[in-house]
Amino acid sequence: MGLALAFKPGEDFFVNDERFVVERVTSPTAFIVRRDKDGVEFSLSDGHSHEILPQGVAAVNLRGQGNLARLDLTAPRSVNLATGENYRRAKPRISN
Repeated sequence: MGLALAFKPGEDFFVNDERFVVERVTSPTAFIVRRDKDGVEFSLSDGHSHEILPQGVAAVNLRGQGNLARLDLTAPRSVNLATGENYRRAKPRISN
């Protein structure tokens, strides 16, 4: 399964329930993504695959455009990929 996304710094995406945040765009072809759970940062650059989770999820074909980080995520069908907005919309709210 694949998903092509574009993010501004500070925007997030989810791989299953793991949150990732685009920290900064460092050049038109490179940017930094942080895994929220443990703060690990991934320096992603064009033309390279980067494993961001052990399930084999990788970011590939990276392109920056101005202040946007564009990335393609690939994962097995059993792995859910979502933008932060879509993830939060799909999660049921818990009331106290």
